[in-house]
Amino acid sequence: MRKEFGKPTEQPPLPPAPPGCLEPLVLDPKKQRIARKPKHVTADPATAAEITQNTPEAAPDAPARNLPKLRPTEPTTVTREELYRAVWATPMSRLAEQYGISGNGLAKICDREDIPYPPRGYWAKHAVGRAPKQTSLPPANGARSITIRPTPLPPPIHELPLEAKQLADKARANASTLVVPERLLRPHAVIAFWLAEHEEKKRRSRNERDPWSRRLYGTGEFTEMDRRKHRLLDALFKAIEREGGKVAQGERGVLFAVVSGEKVEFQVREKLKQKRRPLTEDEKRWRSPSDNGWKNELAPTGSLVLEIKTWQWPAGLPRQWLESEKQPMEAMLPDILAAFVAAGPLLVQQRKDREAAERERQLAEKRRYEEQQRRKRDSNRWRKFRELSHDWHELGKARDFLAALRSMDIGSSADIDGNSVGEWIA
Repeated sequence: MRKEFGKPTEQPPLPPAPPGCLEPLVLDPKKQRIARKPKHVTADPATAAEITQNTPEAAPDAPARNLPKLRPTEPTTVTREELYRAVWATPMSRLAEQYGISGNGLAKICDREDIPYPPRGYWAKHAVGRAPKQTSLPPANGARSITIRPTPLPPPIHELPLEAKQLADKARANASTLVVPERLLRPHAVIAFWLAEHEEKKRRSRNERDPWSRRLYGTGEFTEMDRRKHRLLDALFKAIEREGGKVAQGERGVLFAVVSGEKVEFQVREKLKQKRRPLTEDEKRWRSPSDNGWKNELAPTGSLVLEIKTWQWPAGLPRQWLESEKQPMEAMLPDILAAFVAAGPLLVQQRKDREAAERERQLAEKRRYEEQQRRKRDSNRWRKFRELSHDWHELGKARDFLAALRSMDIGSSADIDGNSVGEWIA
């Protein structure tokens, strides 16, 4: 704590090694610990030698006892009686680790299944032989199993590439002497535009005769928080542009920085906190009996927040910086600048990866479309082939019928519907 607040601390020197201490020290968890000699007992050298000879050494291939157990990833199914016996045999926090959940989560499962478990302080009393009586298990409505699903692990921490770390460290070192000015002498173009726009609104408000329009155009004076935000952003914008970036204002007043050709949108605002305030006289007059006697409002806290609005922001870089009493926003500017500089090549790589993935998707879509067209052509060809075979079969029957007609003894001069039989056969 003293080092955190910058107070001087002296490291005590290393005293000389005690007699019998071997160098270098070997810290091996696989070896069995040597039992310490109890105080106020003088050990006989012969007895000590006998104890040393009879002490079994750990086998070289024996598993280490202190290795952490693997966390379960699959659900565990137990019966109600098994879980009841387990919670009275092992502390809840240690038992919950076997199921991959927290002790509080295991207690909630026991409450839901109506399984009594040891109260607070039970195991401390159990250690001294004064444990209270174990609560009996109440009967269940029906015999069913309990499935305990492990809590999902948090996402892994993304490590920045070495190149991005080097860029961030270089930018942080360059910004170590970054000083926020007390007054805006030569403001950045964006800040100058804000100031000019504010003065224009004030001028229009002064020249307006209509009171309603005057209230509409009236903006008032800048607050101390506004002026501080202008000075902070002016220092940050100039530092980003010294590192090769560019800061501008887009549509609807959205701020963005162009770093390595990539656009990063961000916002600087004052943090608000929800507070309750008593109702005014008008609100009390019009409120219903079921309403509360207070109203929630967002009140300023006097702390600034810088947020990254770009959704493609690289993982591993902070997205938000909130100042506190111990660390104001002025002290965070080097870290903010380092994050912007390090995000540039990462955003470029992400864009290239997205473009490569889009090209692969388009190629896969093209192959899928070509395969679909090929199957459609094959289906049409097969359908046409079946139609031709069916027609060929029908033509064969028609030829057989004609041959049968020719072989029949029918007068060729017989008239059928205005034609003779010979004409019909022809």
